[in-house]
Amino acid sequence: MIQIKFTLCLSDGTLIDQTENDETMDFTVGDGQWLPALESRILALSASEKQVWLLSPEEAFGYPDPTQIHWLDRADLGDIVPNVNDIVEFNLPNGDTVAARVLVIESDRVKMDFSHPLAGQEIILEVERIA
Repeated sequence: MIQIKFTLCLSDGTLIDQTENDETMDFTVGDGQWLPALESRILALSASEKQVWLLSPEEAFGYPDPTQIHWLDRADLGDIVPNVNDIVEFNLPNGDTVAARVLVIESDRVKMDFSHPLAGQEIILEVERIA
């Protein structure tokens, strides 16, 4: 297991996620938490080494998938009042969550894109290997 600190941003600098000040994240190869292309880069880091990578959509979260666009009844959103471009999370029966971007809102239904919310985006990943 490897311990890392990281910051994930959009290419315009918008912060997506990061480890907090004294926090580290346990990185386990092959657990599915990181994409394979990122795993290999992290594994190549020496202890205490820090790298910053600009990742294309292909290297990061891919592109939006048109097969992941679905219409949902407004009732499926429960108490959520959606706005176009909002990211809405849904709880699955197995306890997992899935996120979708609101594309179109009509009186009785909502068009949602269930592609990864960062699909199509260049991202900046800064990683420091702690141990």
